[in-house]
Amino acid sequence: MDEKRKVKKATPEALQKRKEGRLKAAATMASNLKKIGIMRVDDENNFPTTNIKSIPLINQKNYFTDYLKKDEQISFIRNWRTEKLLKQKLKKLNASGGKKIEIKNFDNFNLNEIEEEMKKKQLEMDGGKIDDVNDTVQNNDDDDEDDDDDEENEAGEGETEEVIAEKARIGGDVIVIHPGSSNFRIGKATDAVPLTIPTVVAVAQASKPEDYLPVSPEREMSKDGVADFGEDFENIKSEMTKNFKARMRFYKRRILPNSRETAANYNKRQEPELIPDHNDPHKKDWIDLEDIKDKQFLVGEEALKLPISEKFTNWKLRYPIINGKFNENKKTYSSKQEILGDLTNLVNYALDNLDIDKTKLSEYKCILIIPDLYDKMVVENFIDLLFKLVGFGRVGIIQESLAATFGAGTSSACVVDVGAQTTTVSCIDEGLVINDSRIKLNFGGDNITEVFMKMLLQQSFPYQEINLNYAYDWELAQTLKHNFITFQDADIAVQLYNFYKRRPFETTSKYEFKVFDEVMLAPLGLFYPESFTNKTNKEHNFFPPSVDQYSLKSDNPISKSQENIISGNNFTSITEESLLSKLNEETKLLKNTNPYSKAKLTNKDLNELEISFPLERAIIESITNSGLATDFEKAKKFYGNLLVVGGGLSKIPGFDLLLTDRINIWRPKILSTSNIDDIFDYIGNQEKKLDFQRRKLTNEITGGNDEVELTEEQQQEIDEKCQMTFDLDYLDSVCDNAQLIPVNVLPPPREFDPEMLTWKGGSVYGRLKVVNEMWITKKDWDLLASRCLYYKTLFNY
Repeated sequence: MDEKRKVKKATPEALQKRKEGRLKAAATMASNLKKIGIMRVDDENNFPTTNIKSIPLINQKNYFTDYLKKDEQISFIRNWRTEKLLKQKLKKLNASGGKKIEIKNFDNFNLNEIEEEMKKKQLEMDGGKIDDVNDTVQNNDDDDEDDDDDEENEAGEGETEEVIAEKARIGGDVIVIHPGSSNFRIGKATDAVPLTIPTVVAVAQASKPEDYLPVSPEREMSKDGVADFGEDFENIKSEMTKNFKARMRFYKRRILPNSRETAANYNKRQEPELIPDHNDPHKKDWIDLEDIKDKQFLVGEEALKLPISEKFTNWKLRYPIINGKFNENKKTYSSKQEILGDLTNLVNYALDNLDIDKTKLSEYKCILIIPDLYDKMVVENFIDLLFKLVGFGRVGIIQESLAATFGAGTSSACVVDVGAQTTTVSCIDEGLVINDSRIKLNFGGDNITEVFMKMLLQQSFPYQEINLNYAYDWELAQTLKHNFITFQDADIAVQLYNFYKRRPFETTSKYEFKVFDEVMLAPLGLFYPESFTNKTNKEHNFFPPSVDQYSLKSDNPISKSQENIISGNNFTSITEESLLSKLNEETKLLKNTNPYSKAKLTNKDLNELEISFPLERAIIESITNSGLATDFEKAKKFYGNLLVVGGGLSKIPGFDLLLTDRINIWRPKILSTSNIDDIFDYIGNQEKKLDFQRRKLTNEITGGNDEVELTEEQQQEIDEKCQMTFDLDYLDSVCDNAQLIPVNVLPPPREFDPEMLTWKGGSVYGRLKVVNEMWITKKDWDLLASRCLYYKTLFNY
């Protein structure tokens, strides 16, 4: 076998010698290249790469910009000021005895014509020169800014008839529109009450057997002939009955035993009494079908007079607004043009009844009242409709709750608006809506009607064939609700009533029936919404949902109160310790935020979710979040200024006392005490003690060295030792030594119908001088569309 060859390792001296040899060879090679002239040069040749001189950077301290920082740079404000100047010049010209000019629409009017007219008039009066006249006009312009102040400060005693007439005319060219799911209210700002039109349009259709409407409310008949609405309804009805009896015992109201059985047995024995037409006190005049041969649609009350029934299906009723949004149900509409067309017909029908000349509609302005938690898609399409399909010259918008405070004459209030299909709660602070206080619930007065009929049917209501999908039966159910339901404890007893059944192609029938506690249990559904059948309108078949064009997230307004209700983490459904911790977290979170700022974007639209939440707990949630966002002193003010509007709750006798009781029952003790500031101080002190203990434990482990990082086990151990704890006994003593924050429901002003209070507030707003800055012209809308609303609203759109 060959032995491995041994490699001899070089010595350091040999390696150094080799290195010197390589360096010498490289120097020799460089010398030779330099002699030849092909050596590599790393130095710059100083040849310029361009003939353009470079501009040095500007020192940030030596320049500034006014871009979008002045009002004159915003076209809306610039146009408004020009129009204001134009009006003032017209006023001076007319006052000086010149050619009488009266203009309402200044969009295409030339300012120079008025100036020339003023110059000519001045020359005729004093024979002066043109330069003197120019000076006069300029001096008049300098005094223009004081004109508005002079008008506002005019004393009532010295007013002339012309001034009084002028003030009476203010608002005469303003149309206020409050669209609702059940009723469409519209009128001039100078009108005492609006024109109320049912939000329904009837259109002709081909008669088909499958067009018959299903029975509503859905029910099954038991063996003994009693209507059955399912186990869930029976369970919630039992809970409502239990709480109703407890309330009656608390107020020492006596309930006779077997009252329900007594009423049901009486109703079973009732037979109808036929009433001839000449004896019918409120005979309904159905439309003669011969009179509508040439008509393509009918609106409002005329549509409800059609004899649509199982015997007549040539026409159908369409409701363009459901739950405060467009009705995009494919069974009702086939395109968005049909929805917008029905709304246009509603507005035009109302304008005809208001005796408004449509040829001069461009001279009129329109105030549109929108919900607090509005859908931008609905708002923008409605404004587009008013401009392009109806033809208004100018449009402005205002939120419902703010309009309600204008109508009631109060600057701060918690507005509870119970409408036909939706209920909203919002807190208004000095004319601004607190964003995190807004709540929208998907139930209203129509749900009360449905539950009332369910309970009557279970009590053997004589008219067992009632079907709320037909207009005449729905009208009967609404009449029974308005006449009989109540929150007055003293009125709850077995009582005898009667009603008239009026159906097309049939003789009117009179029935007698008895009721007991149904008249109070049905409206109690507002506080037990599980009894309602939820009919959320969340389809987007024709109108795409509104999203931010950059992030594609929903840009509809959101609210902290709405989020808490959806997540179940609200102030009325958690323990006292969790409530104190939540108050501490929310206070730190909302401390540096603007309660009136624009809402953040979200991936989901909270308005489309099915939200069934008791009304009194929604009010508590709204007021608590408004107090956290601003100041709890304002929360106390909101409890004392509850403003109930809309027709769903405000017309029920005794609603104010019951609502006050329900709020006091559900309001946590901590949130109902006047010493709530002391509780917040206690929570803050506990937080400081906890931070001190945490730092102390951390220093013991790290030895005071901030560079030492804690392990997960050490961090977990510190968190366990530093959990927030509260002395509930001490907090109870703080609450016991304080007064209860009173709850007060404001009455409607001067016994004004609370159902129309929101519209009345819109008419008040439409006559204010500040609204002159809020009008959107058709030219502005065509140019910038929805971007106008950023500058033309009192809130952050």
